[in-house]
Amino acid sequence: MSEKAGGEELHEEIERGNFVRAAQVAESVGLPREELRDIQAKALWEIAAVSRNEAGTKRLAREYGFSKQELRELLEEYAEKRRRKGDLKTLEPCYDAGTGAYLSFGEWMDLLFKKYDKISHA
Repeated sequence: MSEKAGGEELHEEIERGNFVRAAQVAESVGLPREELRDIQAKALWEIAAVSRNEAGTKRLAREYGFSKQELRELLEEYAEKRRRKGDLKTLEPCYDAGTGAYLSFGEWMDLLFKKYDKISHA
């Protein structure tokens, strides 16, 4: 992929809010580490808070080189930013098939980290 084409694809994926794909493109075009890390952080937020995908969150965190503690801090920081902005949609309760209950993002995150080491990420 040419650098120009990669840059255009990266911009398109970011505009779409598809940060998981944007992180892949960013890595393939050799984006500087700090910029890549920012996109990866947004991808982790997307898969955790928006999709509430435990296995996907753990897999991406490992793939991106985030420790369990770094992931926890990142998710807490993003959640706090959302609260301060008044952007509460991703923090509101939604149905969790694993528990059969509606969990707020904070409750879901607590559950994620309680069973983090047991989550299969294959």
